[in-house]
Amino acid sequence: MKKDLLVIERNTRDSLAGRLTAEGYSVCLAGTANAGLKALKQHRITHAVILNAISMRTKGDRTCASLKRAAPQMPVLVYSDQEKPAKADELLRPGSTIRKLINSIELYSPMDKKACLQYGEIYLDEEKQRVFTPSGVSHMRTKGIQILKYLMKKNGSVVSKEELFTKIWKTSYVEDMNTLYTHINFLRGAIEQDPAVPRYLLTVRGKGYLLDGK
Repeated sequence: MKKDLLVIERNTRDSLAGRLTAEGYSVCLAGTANAGLKALKQHRITHAVILNAISMRTKGDRTCASLKRAAPQMPVLVYSDQEKPAKADELLRPGSTIRKLINSIELYSPMDKKACLQYGEIYLDEEKQRVFTPSGVSHMRTKGIQILKYLMKKNGSVVSKEELFTKIWKTSYVEDMNTLYTHINFLRGAIEQDPAVPRYLLTVRGKGYLLDGK
């Protein structure tokens, strides 16, 4: 059965499942981590898994790790007043408004290809500030999106560091491009399975960067 969200929580006054159902989401509710893992197999979850770690009285590390082993591409959002578990995609703090909660969830909504800029295997959703590749979805900041969009529109052509820097930062000063290098590293972290061995965003020695979307 198709559901928007899987919510793992125990009975609580501050029920996330109840609040999200009231907002129109179809929710599968699981009262334990094991029940949540079973629900992942029984239902087609389209958006994300939300773990109410406060209601479960847990930090969520082991539950998040188990969920990621069972469904590596499924976003896991944790509602907690503690640190973000290593395997969680997003940390939701108690006291957040329902609008902020929905905005966080919608960042992980299914990809709408019609709303994306595509280059090969790369899909850029500029409105929701996220990028899709075969290895998953990542969320990006404005400069990263601007760099990726510029490279995508170059259709595999080599772009010099100077051109990229002047176009994105709108400056003629190119003596210090450490800011560019930092954002290139962030971008590789978003789109590459192994940023140390890039598959898409390639450095052409002495010339600049090339985006290979295939």
